[in-house]
Amino acid sequence: MNASKAVIALFNDLSGLDVRVLGGLEEGLVSVDTALRRLGDVLKVSEWGNLVRLYEDYGDCHLERTWVRNKVGRRYYYYYLKCRGRGVRSIYLGKEADALAFYNNVYKPLVEALRRVIELSGRLMILVNERGEVNQIAEELWRVTDELREIRQQLTVFNQKATKG
Repeated sequence: MNASKAVIALFNDLSGLDVRVLGGLEEGLVSVDTALRRLGDVLKVSEWGNLVRLYEDYGDCHLERTWVRNKVGRRYYYYYLKCRGRGVRSIYLGKEADALAFYNNVYKPLVEALRRVIELSGRLMILVNERGEVNQIAEELWRVTDELREIRQQLTVFNQKATKG
């Protein structure tokens, strides 16, 4: 195979390379960098600290049933949320139906949501901290895509010469 046939074959193989796809990759990396920067700003806001503090104070509570005797001698049961956060806390929840509804429908979902927020925000901070690596990858990708564009132009020139000659 002579040089002109090799150039034509190579050109045909690389002609499917769409420069717009490379531009889309570059734009995607820029938007990822922007999103990570904004995310880092959001995670620094004090409300996240308040959620962490709320979880630390009330994340390790359990439902406790306590009985009391009235003047007539009948037993009544009251429910408390006993927490081990910063010191032992006892939060009065009321009688059985209200207490169980609060514990199952409010407290448990709230604690689970707070736990997930803390876990996910920690994972997001890892991504934010790796933004520098994303920038390095983006810069290298831009260099490589520029090189591919130049090679494609050179290949077009060689292909035109090969097809004429």
